[in-house]
Amino acid sequence: MKKKIKLKQLRLERDITQEVMADRLAMTQATYSRKERGVIDITEEEWSKITDVLGVNKEDVFEANIRKNIISHNLNKQFEILPASLLEKIEFLTKENQELKEKLKKYES
Repeated sequence: MKKKIKLKQLRLERDITQEVMADRLAMTQATYSRKERGVIDITEEEWSKITDVLGVNKEDVFEANIRKNIISHNLNKQFEILPASLLEKIEFLTKENQELKEKLKKYES
């Protein structure tokens, strides 16, 4: 879990409240707060909307969620005896699963 320090700093510099950000992202303030604190991942689509609201490039505000890196590291460490091809397949399926979840969210809204 990693707080989005750059995101919060830029939001505050522009006098934008969490309520306003949440409204622009079509979510509750509580959900936005969890995303800004790093409890919930911010999707690619949400990063795009955030950069539009803040008027910045993604590189100026983006901070990866460290939790995924830790999970990936632990998977690799735990399954060092597995063939590299199987680990690659797990990584591919994890990424594909995330992409499908994001597509599903688009269709639901």
